[in-house]
Amino acid sequence: MKKELSIRQLFVDSLAFVRDNIPLLTLLAFLSFAGSYLAIRAGIYQNFLMLALYGLYIYFFYFFFVSLYYEQRPILTKEKFIDSFVKMVTILAFSMFVLICGKIGINVLHSLSRYLIGFPDIYSFLRRIYIFILLNPFGKIILYLGVITLLTFSFFIPGFAWISTINGHDNSIISAYAKTHGNLLKTVFTFVILYGLLPLVISFVGMTSGSITLGILYALLTVFQVIVFLHLYDFFYKD
Repeated sequence: MKKELSIRQLFVDSLAFVRDNIPLLTLLAFLSFAGSYLAIRAGIYQNFLMLALYGLYIYFFYFFFVSLYYEQRPILTKEKFIDSFVKMVTILAFSMFVLICGKIGINVLHSLSRYLIGFPDIYSFLRRIYIFILLNPFGKIILYLGVITLLTFSFFIPGFAWISTINGHDNSIISAYAKTHGNLLKTVFTFVILYGLLPLVISFVGMTSGSITLGILYALLTVFQVIVFLHLYDFFYKD
């Protein structure tokens, strides 16, 4: 019988880990902030090469973060790096495919909506929802959280397989889905909190802050997100 996931305990344990490893996590937060700040200053979005280098920096950041967390020795090997990189490319491709399919599905429904004019109740209901999502701030938040939910299935859960590639456990994406069985809804809710609600809170807090302060907050959030992600991984893969 699988143990039931406690979201509250997951966050409590993650905060305890942060408390016990402040020096290392402060360094990682600084690296996260420095990478993002320098990338913005360098104008990476206008230069493909800089954007590629920034993407590589981000990958190395997460790779070393996971390796340090699991005390891998050596931290980096050619075989481990290549295997994990191929796994991440696979996961990103799968996630993009799912998101593109979702976008196509929405476009198809929109193009078919004119055929529902003959069903005024259904047409009016769908039109109100469409306008609410586009024009109402709360509608946009709902859409944003919906995308996070979709990413949970297409990227975050498969991300467990990427971690396994680094620490030598079962790195099957199918196994990653199987291990969340029985705790799927709580897993989704955890990722909605972690990558949906917490960034929104940071955004609201940062409205009255400068860009550097906001960057520091996001860097701290990035570190915390990884810690919770790894603790969630440990819960599912501890056997």
